[in-house]
Amino acid sequence: MKVRYLVLGAAFLLAAGMAQAQDAKSIVQRAQMAMGNPATIELTGTGMNAFFGQALTAGKEWPRRDLESFRLAINYDQKAATQELNFKNPVFGGQRQNAHVNDVKAWSLAPAGANPQLAAAEERQLQIWMTPHGFLRAASASPSATVKAGPNGSSLVTFQALNKFTLTGTIDAQGLVTRVETLFPNPVLGDMPYAFTYSDYKDFGGVKIPTRIQQTGGGFTVNDLSVTKAQPNAPINIAVPDNVQAATMPAVRVESTKIGDGIWFVGGGSHHSVVVAFNDYIAVIEAPQFEARSLAVIAEAKKLVPGKPIKYVISTHHHFDHSGGLRTYVAEGATVVSHVSNARYWEAAFAAPATLVPDAQSTARKKPSLQSVTDKHVITDGKQTIEIYNTVGDEHSDELLVVYLPAIKALVEADSYSPGAAAGGPAPKNAVVLYDNIQRLKLDVATIIGVHGQGPEPIAQFKKFVGRN
Repeated sequence: MKVRYLVLGAAFLLAAGMAQAQDAKSIVQRAQMAMGNPATIELTGTGMNAFFGQALTAGKEWPRRDLESFRLAINYDQKAATQELNFKNPVFGGQRQNAHVNDVKAWSLAPAGANPQLAAAEERQLQIWMTPHGFLRAASASPSATVKAGPNGSSLVTFQALNKFTLTGTIDAQGLVTRVETLFPNPVLGDMPYAFTYSDYKDFGGVKIPTRIQQTGGGFTVNDLSVTKAQPNAPINIAVPDNVQAATMPAVRVESTKIGDGIWFVGGGSHHSVVVAFNDYIAVIEAPQFEARSLAVIAEAKKLVPGKPIKYVISTHHHFDHSGGLRTYVAEGATVVSHVSNARYWEAAFAAPATLVPDAQSTARKKPSLQSVTDKHVITDGKQTIEIYNTVGDEHSDELLVVYLPAIKALVEADSYSPGAAAGGPAPKNAVVLYDNIQRLKLDVATIIGVHGQGPEPIAQFKKFVGRN
């Protein structure tokens, strides 16, 4: 009898699951009837874009940039999209930005041609299926879509996209998709909340299209767009450039150069680090980009200084491209040295789960050791010394640190100046601010080491750049 009950129970659960999937498909089909099901869509308008991961202070909103115009073109059958942003008053990132994707190939366009950006393909592909019509197409094709009741007569449809992301879309009582949300992997924040909200629908050629699109990432606005023109089923063909088609994911490279007794510049990429050996341990200055970069630098540090643990990692500022590898050092057991204003932010970030792309910290679950810097902090063993200073007046970040290596009279800095930059014309304000901070702190600098740029260079080049030679 118990076996019979178990069989009946299993049959009931299976039937309930099938009914729920059927209900989800019915709701999606009704929404497609209400909204239309275009094969392509082209949107243009104005709005704002925020510089994701580049807040002036950790935990604050991303810096906002007003747009002169934007264009979004999607070909759903091609799994391809183009997004073009034209800024009114560019501060970060230039006057224009463009992002393209076709299936697993992503790129941007510059005057010199297409620039492969394969690592960005997954997020750009996901964004296609988080648009209202893309969500309905993907949900309709999903064999595992489920539904439950939402507020105010809405339905919450959930399914898995790209075999990885759980998307949940809110479909209101009129059959309009008003929100699509998921989690997206971020090297700083782990499983990061990621959502699009759609409102102010209007009819364009028989297709309902939202005229306001709001995107959030990590809790803050990334895009807030106002659509002024929409063309469903526009002739859109987003072809992959030949060099992008042939491109492969670049390997992480590290190239170390000894610049002093127990001090190495570790380059090989767009962001650099510095390794410093002490009697009983190692300190690394800067943990940029992502875990693979940090793992490569850590391996290089242990090769350069065998038998010693990495005790400290020094972070110049919290911006994501400069701190994406910090979780890796926390898992290594290193103390993170950063500005005092970052402490609570790092505690939360280093404890965040990372299930979508597991990293070393998601396995190690180490309790972070943090050392805060207010004005100055010194690391020394009596022979080797690192001095860490807070700067004032920088407009790129409210908590920018510089690192001075007195043994070789070298200053490590990030984002104020990139060694190798040609002098000529007015110097960028933050470069002048860096020069003023060097004078304020009375540092005897012979060499400047940029986290960006060509590597260590004589301070005379920097002085020439800022017009102080």
